[in-house]
Amino acid sequence: MLTPAQKHFQKVMAERHGRTEEQSDTARTAHEQIMHRMRMDQSALRRVQSDQAKAELKRQLLPHYEGWIEGTLEGDGGRQDEVITTLMVWAIDASDYALAVRIGRYVVTHGLAMPDRFNRTAGTLLVDEICDPILVQVKADDTTDVTPYLAMLDEVAEITRSQDMPDVVRAKLHKSRAFALRNGTVAQQAEALELLRQALRLDAGAGVKKEIDRLARVVKKAAADAAASNNPGDSDTGTAGSAAAVTSQTTVTGGEAPTGSDGSTADAGAPDAGTPAADAAADAAANAAAASETAVLATKPPARAPRKTTTAKATTRKTTARKTAARKAAAAPKEQ
Repeated sequence: MLTPAQKHFQKVMAERHGRTEEQSDTARTAHEQIMHRMRMDQSALRRVQSDQAKAELKRQLLPHYEGWIEGTLEGDGGRQDEVITTLMVWAIDASDYALAVRIGRYVVTHGLAMPDRFNRTAGTLLVDEICDPILVQVKADDTTDVTPYLAMLDEVAEITRSQDMPDVVRAKLHKSRAFALRNGTVAQQAEALELLRQALRLDAGAGVKKEIDRLARVVKKAAADAAASNNPGDSDTGTAGSAAAVTSQTTVTGGEAPTGSDGSTADAGAPDAGTPAADAAADAAANAAAASETAVLATKPPARAPRKTTTAKATTRKTTARKTAARKAAAAPKEQ
């Protein structure tokens, strides 16, 4: 841990190192000293095999460079510096994402080159190294809530928006942001769905198809519920229609002719019995009934005549034969 005096000295020397026109011997020596310290620390890191142990060691070493980091960022000189770019990676490995993003903004804004051993640009490395641990957490447990990383991921997206990087790396950023948004509001879930679709377009092997299907159902259901709550008049219209039907039926029922005490319907327009008008009405009703019956009979098909049977024809022939024989017998004596 640095003393306050050491921290102040580092900060001043870092500010001077960032200004090209002020490369004094003191500032050059201070930079050489900080580089020497880093070489010693890198040597210690190479003796550790476990990645988790290395990350813990980097977490312990970062405070030794606090003054240099503050002086470089506040000075904002933009001078190429291997110390500051390496410290950005150390901060990511130590899971100090807030510090990593602060340094990353400075490095990307000024276009500083990463050391050759990283084989990537600063923007690509920033996205790649920050998103990988988050995606590993989600892969290990799909229910993991990565919402706390949302603000940091949004800042990374803003820093690297104009940076050139492989599509696979950009897809990682979209995927990570989507997982940080998927448990939020309906609007955030819709944004997460769009980010997942962008990730799939950039990388067909992003592994987000199931999550896209799930979020699509969630967003669709939420939209349907919102539409139903915004249009309550549909159910009210149905109720009003039923009420109107009942009212109409009541009105018709109320208009029926009044019934008497014996349950018979009173005909208000019928003439009194025994009057000429009543007799004329009775005759008209009888004539109408007769005409109706005649019309019904006229519409019936005519009945078929019964067919003569063979027995009836045989009987008729026998009778004719007997009559002929009788006539011949009567005429015989006359001829004699």
